[in-house]
Amino acid sequence: MNGTQQRSAERYGAPRISKRTARVLITVAAAVFVAVVALVGYWSVSAPIRAEMVGYDHVADDVIAVDYQLTMKPGTEATCRIQALNSARAQVGFVETHVPAQSSRISVQQVEISTQGAAVSAEVLGCDPA
Repeated sequence: MNGTQQRSAERYGAPRISKRTARVLITVAAAVFVAVVALVGYWSVSAPIRAEMVGYDHVADDVIAVDYQLTMKPGTEATCRIQALNSARAQVGFVETHVPAQSSRISVQQVEISTQGAAVSAEVLGCDPA
């Protein structure tokens, strides 16, 4: 230790951990962070079924037709949950529909939802393998 470091240590106390230990801890923390980010990315990309809204159309005052796109492995069956919403974002209609196995990876599905009031939008809540 030179004179300046010795005076600092006398005044403020010695460091709680050495520089080498701090470097090792930072390296380990960075490795854990990268592993967690990679794992979350893998889980989101490898989701068995992904559903996206394509659009909706008002068939009648109490019926809305919803188009949605499914991305899933060919031969997979799915069960999807779709809801219709009013202007206050309250649920006015709900349907759970079975999608049979498809021959292509991406398919567009349509379902009609009977509503208990005027629906202004719709959304796919999710799809799971059947």
